[in-house]
Amino acid sequence: MKLGLNAISVWFGMITIVIVVIGAFAFAFTDIMCDKLFGSKRTGFIIMLFAYAIYRGFRLYQNLKQKRNEE
Repeated sequence: MKLGLNAISVWFGMITIVIVVIGAFAFAFTDIMCDKLFGSKRTGFIIMLFAYAIYRGFRLYQNLKQKRNEE
């Protein structure tokens, strides 16, 4: 059962990373919400999205590395 839950966790982690990176690129290169989010707040939000994607990627890497060491 743990193997199944771990596989689901890995896939959701990958999907989350992809969605966050796509969102960051969408905010960076389109005019999404430009009337409400502009200037340094917009730049900060884009940086925060990329930082969150890097964080999630690092956590996913650690999880996969730990799983590989347990086997």
